[in-house]
Amino acid sequence: MGDNAGDAAEEDSPLPAGWEKRMSKKRNKPYYWCEATRESVWEVPTESREGGKRSRDTDGRSHHRKRQRQDDGGGEQVEALHLLKKHTGSRRPHNYRKEPVTRSEAEAREEIEALREALIELEGDERRAEFERLALEQSECRSALRGGSLGSFGRGKMQRAFEAAAFALEVGELSGVVSTDSGIHIILRTA
Repeated sequence: MGDNAGDAAEEDSPLPAGWEKRMSKKRNKPYYWCEATRESVWEVPTESREGGKRSRDTDGRSHHRKRQRQDDGGGEQVEALHLLKKHTGSRRPHNYRKEPVTRSEAEAREEIEALREALIELEGDERRAEFERLALEQSECRSALRGGSLGSFGRGKMQRAFEAAAFALEVGELSGVVSTDSGIHIILRTA
């Protein structure tokens, strides 16, 4: 009984800046969400996330998000758009509308390659406008609602393969096909 009372008191205490309490529909228990870092955790957070640090659950895992690495890029930032096709082997095999994905990895790769072919001949503003249109219509990431825009990010904020590809691009350059745990991507660096 003492443990439950302590848990209830901890859950009812004010949350650090940037956090809000939400209810998991799948697990029917509360979790805590930080909009600034797009982080969610099961344990009651004890510090604000204004500095962009992430906490970990008591079992050493980060809830809903892959563990983030330290920024070792000296503050270097890129801005990019991306287009994502998920597959049955993706870490979350459903699109941002919560619809299940049934395509294979090979099918996802084929679809991304076709989209890349539609973009490769275009340049400058024309390429960006078409990329944004295609992302809005076909990307399976929530960023589709922003034309595929991920905004600005530094090193250690994205999955390794995605980060390596994004930082290797010149502004305006279109990546090759990039495979991550999330699915198959193409990236357009915008800044």
